[in-house]
Amino acid sequence: MPKRAFWPAILLSILIAAGAAAPALQADTGDRVRAKIGIQVVSGDRVTRAKSRDRLKAGDLLRIYVHPERGCYVYVIHSDRRTATLLNTVEQRLQGTTLVMPSLHQYYQVDGKSARESFTIICSPRELPGLAGMLEEGQAPHDRWAALREDLASKSRIDLSQKSEKPFAIAGNVRGAGGGGEGGDPFSGKLQIFSGRDLLVKQYEFRVVR
Repeated sequence: MPKRAFWPAILLSILIAAGAAAPALQADTGDRVRAKIGIQVVSGDRVTRAKSRDRLKAGDLLRIYVHPERGCYVYVIHSDRRTATLLNTVEQRLQGTTLVMPSLHQYYQVDGKSARESFTIICSPRELPGLAGMLEEGQAPHDRWAALREDLASKSRIDLSQKSEKPFAIAGNVRGAGGGGEGGDPFSGKLQIFSGRDLLVKQYEFRVVR
C-alpha cells in the first residue's frame, strides 16, 4: 500500500465544482457511462500522466482524478496483490464535480514494499451493494476483490477508441474537504475520457522498481 505523504488521519477528497449548484443525483437513463479519469505521477522533477500499465519507482507520488459526465457512484480501490482497500470511504456520490485523491495539495507515495500496485476506478449510475458489502470494513483479500473486479470489467465493456469520444467540460472553483481554496488545476484539463456500458471500470496496473 503506498504511504500517504503529509497525510492526515482521515482521508481527504477535493471536489471541483462544475458551475452552479448541481441537481440531485440521478441514474443515467442510457447504457453508456463516461468519465474523465487520470493519475498524475510525480517522479523527481518529472510530472506525467500515468498510462494503464506503467513502471513506478519507490518514492514516486500519485494523485487520482475522476470526473463523471453524469451523476455517478464512484469507487476508487487500491490493491497490492495482498489486500484491496476502498480509498474513498467518505465521498462516493458525485454530480458535476471532480474527485481528487488524496487531495489537490497532497499525494499518495509509493513505498516500494510491493512489486505491483493497482488502482481501479469504477463509475456506476447505480450503487453497487456487492462492492460496498465486500469492502464494508474498508478492506478485503485481494483474491476476492480480483474476482469481483473481473466480473464488473466484463460487464462494462470499456470502449477503447477514445478518439471517437466527444469532449465534455470541467470548470468551476476548487473546494477542499477542510475548507480549501479556490483556483484551477491544470492537470484536470488534460484528463482522458473513458467509457463503458452500464458502468465504467478503469484499471491501472503498475510495476514497482526500487
